[in-house]
Amino acid sequence: MHRAIAAWLTEHPWRAAGVIAFCGVLTQLIPPLTVFACAIPVLSVLRFDARNGLIVAAIGTAAASWITYSLAPVVMAGTFVGIVLTFFGPLALALLLKRTGSLNLCFQVAVLAIAVLLAVVHAALPDPVGFWKPLLLQMLDSMQAAGIRIEGDREALVAGWAPAMWGALGGLTLATLFGSMLLGRWWDSLVRAPGAFGAEYRNLRLGVVLGVAVTVVFILAMVTNSPLISAFAWVAFVALAFQGLAAAHRSRAGGRLNRGWLAAIYLLLIVPLSMMVTMFVLALWGFADNWWRPRRPASL
Repeated sequence: MHRAIAAWLTEHPWRAAGVIAFCGVLTQLIPPLTVFACAIPVLSVLRFDARNGLIVAAIGTAAASWITYSLAPVVMAGTFVGIVLTFFGPLALALLLKRTGSLNLCFQVAVLAIAVLLAVVHAALPDPVGFWKPLLLQMLDSMQAAGIRIEGDREALVAGWAPAMWGALGGLTLATLFGSMLLGRWWDSLVRAPGAFGAEYRNLRLGVVLGVAVTVVFILAMVTNSPLISAFAWVAFVALAFQGLAAAHRSRAGGRLNRGWLAAIYLLLIVPLSMMVTMFVLALWGFADNWWRPRRPASL
């Protein structure tokens, strides 16, 4: 099915533009569709050129922005920045992949880019944690207006959630951007060279430098209350989960993991009640894989 989708989208460049215009509208109504929509510019870049990818990403951004500003009475400027990053982030990674041929480098750059963005936000805002408090209170008000009962003290809930919001947003952004990149690259390989993507993804690795940085971040997160370190830890957690999933695929290819177990991992990842536990196990697996797997010279 995915090969048929990729072949249909790339048979004529205008098809990708039309589909992303439709999907761009739906992403604001059905958020999980974002990964599918943002994979289309990646496919366009890899199959055609940068110009096609830029046009497709711009159309998706315009469609998502239009529906957002149409539905919401007040939209923050940061929302538009987020939409642009969502559609053009995977595109930038695709351009890097086309130039270097290294999926692993794209992974490392994506992790570093999100970390830099979080550092800039924390340096620019006078109170990064306080920024979220009125937004969270508005969310609780909306939930109560919809008939959802909120247990416990509202202020205490907001005080507990606010410090984790930038990190959760950073982790979600990394998952969306790199997930879209992976899907687009997979589509491209199904048309161009079936099986090539699997070999690339199974070798995914943070490397020595980022591995040390991640270890230090986790240690600091346990002994300090720094909001920035906490945000970095969320991003590191998602990055290690990606590597853990790659390690699971490598175990499957080597015959050490049954196909049923791999399918169960993906199923648990899409079930809300089991998602975080599954990601935690994958992150542990990824951390161990990063240090115990024999090092490659290309790893940073």
